[in-house]
Amino acid sequence: MSRVTASAFFLLCLFSPLSSVADVSSDINAALDYYAQVWDEGDLAALRGYYHPEFVLIANGNKLSLSQRMEDLEVVMKTGEDHGELNWSDLTIESLGKDHALAYGHLKLAFKDGTELDTWFSTVYVKTPFGWKALMTHN
Repeated sequence: MSRVTASAFFLLCLFSPLSSVADVSSDINAALDYYAQVWDEGDLAALRGYYHPEFVLIANGNKLSLSQRMEDLEVVMKTGEDHGELNWSDLTIESLGKDHALAYGHLKLAFKDGTELDTWFSTVYVKTPFGWKALMTHN
């Protein structure tokens, strides 16, 4: 292998994974920002688009399917009550291969009466033709 070919190969190996990790991180951050925006707007149809059809939520010792999650969200959104303002922080996003990624961080849901839901979450995403979709969330 020539010196030029070896150098080109080294640069390709060095920078290609970084750009794909950066793209995954950027894409997942955008998905989370979109989710927070449509949550704050109370847009149930848009919230559904964030999830993969095989989505599972693990929370409070329970396992919920996508249909159960959407039923719960519909109750929250339809009451006309304050459903809170959603914010994410301390996010870490890691690639789990070509078509999967993990995001974990801090979730805060602040209500107008001053109360807050303050928790940590982790979500596994799968890349689809329609973008990154939440496959499994634990909080």
